[in-house]
Amino acid sequence: MPHSPIGRVVLVTGADLRPGVPGGTRSYVLGLARFLDGHGIPVDLVSNGATAETVGGCDIRPLRAVFTPSSLRFQRHLRRWARREAFAGVDIMHFHRPDDLAAFRRDARIPPAVCTLHGNPHRGVRRRRGFLAGFAYDRLEARAFARFAAVIAVDSATARAYAERYPAVAGRIHVIPNAIDDAWLEVPRRRGGEPSVRPPVFLYAGRLSPEKRVDRIIRAVAVAKELSGASLLIAGSGPEEPRLRSLANGSSVRFLGNLRREDLARLYETVDGLVLASDYEGLPSVALEALSFGCPVVAIRGCGVDDLVREGGGVIADGVGGLPEALLLAHRLHTGGSRIHLPEAYTWAQIGPRILQVYSEALEATG
Repeated sequence: MPHSPIGRVVLVTGADLRPGVPGGTRSYVLGLARFLDGHGIPVDLVSNGATAETVGGCDIRPLRAVFTPSSLRFQRHLRRWARREAFAGVDIMHFHRPDDLAAFRRDARIPPAVCTLHGNPHRGVRRRRGFLAGFAYDRLEARAFARFAAVIAVDSATARAYAERYPAVAGRIHVIPNAIDDAWLEVPRRRGGEPSVRPPVFLYAGRLSPEKRVDRIIRAVAVAKELSGASLLIAGSGPEEPRLRSLANGSSVRFLGNLRREDLARLYETVDGLVLASDYEGLPSVALEALSFGCPVVAIRGCGVDDLVREGGGVIADGVGGLPEALLLAHRLHTGGSRIHLPEAYTWAQIGPRILQVYSEALEATG
């Protein structure tokens, strides 16, 4: 097992870790835990609810028996845990939402804290919860940023936004992309062969919430005149589902619910493209997974996946109004046999060592 100077790492996440539940943070945290464990680094995973996932020798420590969607409720449990935890032998605390650090008293002696920004939480909270919740979040975020030894942004747009938002911390912000779980690369690929004569089929996979703008994808598929008979598969769940079902009534849309990795893999191998319509995404795991199966990705310019799509394959639309044309181009890429692939730079074998370097620098800076 490779030697590392990093000792025990505590990963703290309020994400829902149940198998099949949509969420890029979930995939990132579990992938990072597996990478650290595989490199001989002890890992404690402090989570919001239990998970049936197997993460090597990682010590999973759910603070609640069942996941709660309330970040404030999770943080109350986190606060209770923090009061009784001595952090003996812990080198790094790695958070996955800035305001979770608020559960730890400002005068608490905790190990160096690192945070990964999975997209832009400042914008996300305001979009989902409204102005008042956004204002309360911003106060907690500002306090947290003053305490982080290092911050990891999974996309450059988020890094720029937070460097402007917190100039004093700009030098501690690192752009390190999301990575795909190595297990995805071990699944045999069945994609290829003669182009299908069936009507085009597109896929959205992720949380069904307002900021994802799944309604725009439904409309784009419906009005794409050059894609006669095109249909849309929607995998995932969330608060927008009832409205989306009503909007899709009578159109060629199927709601599949939450799917496990194996089921998503089969879809990536057969659909004509994965479609994302958010104006910001960070770097979602589903985009990495789709490319690893040779599935084109359609996304909006500036949402955070631009570089990935340019390198791996797909279409960037100038805005939601450009989605119908982007769907047509993605279909041509798929049926034309274009090379769609996941660049090696987005695997844990490449990304993990970069995170270890951030840990080492954080330890040195606070040592």
